[in-house]
Amino acid sequence: MSLGSNIHQKRKSLSLSQEYVADQLGVSRQAVSKWETNLSEPSTDNLIKLATLFDCDVKQLISPEDYIKEQNNLNNQFQETRKDIRMQMGSIFGRIFMLVGSLGFIGAYTDGNDLGTLPEWYSQLWWGALFAAGLIFTLIGSKDYFNRKSGSKNIILLDLLLVLSIFLYSMWPFERGINTLITLVIGTGVLIIINIKFFIPTWRNKN
Repeated sequence: MSLGSNIHQKRKSLSLSQEYVADQLGVSRQAVSKWETNLSEPSTDNLIKLATLFDCDVKQLISPEDYIKEQNNLNNQFQETRKDIRMQMGSIFGRIFMLVGSLGFIGAYTDGNDLGTLPEWYSQLWWGALFAAGLIFTLIGSKDYFNRKSGSKNIILLDLLLVLSIFLYSMWPFERGINTLITLVIGTGVLIIINIKFFIPTWRNKN
C-alpha cells in the first residue's frame, strides 16, 4: 500500500477532514490532497507532524505491514522473556524448596511434634509438601531447559551434588546446627552456579 493511501486511511479512521489536517500542519488543503493521491510526498518534517497528529508511529504511515510485523516480533520476544523468567525462577525456587523442605522434614522427623496439640505427622506433612512442590517446579523448569538445544546436560551433576548434600546431612561429624549450615552452604553454592552458568545463558539464547 502506498504512503498516500496510508495517510488517507489513517485520516479517515480518525474522522479528520483534509482542511483540519492542513490547518494543523500549516499547509494547504491541496497539499494534503496531493499527498493522499500520491501526486507528491510530505517532507520528513511534515511526515513527523502527521504521525504526531494521527498519534501513531511514522513507520505506520510509511509501511504499516512492516510495522505490524515488527510489533508482533517485539510482542513475541516479550512473551518469550516472561516465560524465560518464569522458568528460571521456577527452577531456582524449586531447588530451594527441595533443599529447605528436606532439611525441615529431617528436623521434624527426628524431633517429633513440637507444635503443641497438632498431630505428630503435621509438621512432617508440611515439610514434605514443600519438598514435593519444589520437585514439581524443578521438573517443569528442567523439562523446558532440556528442550532447548543449548541446555547443557552437565547440570545433572550439580543437581546430584545438591541431592548428595542433603543425604550427607546426618553423616557430617558435627553438631546438628553445623550440619544444617554445611548443607545450606553447599546447596546455595550449587544453586548460584546452576543459575549463572546454565539457566541464564540458556534462556537468553533464542533458538
